[in-house]
Formats: sequence, structure tokens, C-alpha cells
Amino acid sequence: MNSVMKEHVISPLSRIAIGLLVIIAIVSAIVNIIRGHVGHPGAFWIIILGFLLFLISKLSVILRKKWICFGTSLMTESMANVYRFGYWLMVAGILLTFVD
Repeated sequence: MNSVMKEHVISPLSRIAIGLLVIIAIVSAIVNIIRGHVGHPGAFWIIILGFLLFLISKLSVILRKKWICFGTSLMTESMANVYRFGYWLMVAGILLTFVD
């Protein structure tokens, strides 16, 4: 599928800028974790919410098909989206908790 409209594609410059921001946030979080400084402890609830979403989507596969599985291949489309969103919330929660 070769579409003329490409407004959903991120430009190379934007990719670099987003990558740099993510790297800075991750380094800042790691430094604060090593120092034992928790900038925003309330953001830990975002991690818990993300883990619950992750757990719900994993349980949908465990209860139906397999005990051990990796990724979203055995999930329905909606459960796969819940799984991805849960992962995203956990990462965002860690960054929000430890980044100043």
C-alpha cells in the first residue's frame, strides 16, 4: 500500500528529538534510582495501573490457552492493545516517578 498522504509518519528530525528526550529521561531516572531519590512518589500508582492492565491481558491468554507465552500473538486485538497500554503506563510511571 503506497499512500500519498504521509501525515502519520514521523520525520527523521522528530525521531532524533524524541529519541534524545527519551534518553535524557531514562538517564535522569536511572541516576535518581541510584541516588535513592524519588521525585514524585505518587506516580507509582501509574505503574500499578499499568501492571494491572498487563496482568489482565496476560491472564486472558493463560486461562484460555498457554501458561507460558511471550508477546501478543495469542491475544485478541483488544487484549493486545490493553497489554501494550499497560507496558506503556509502566514505563511512563517509572519515568514520572524518578525524573525531576
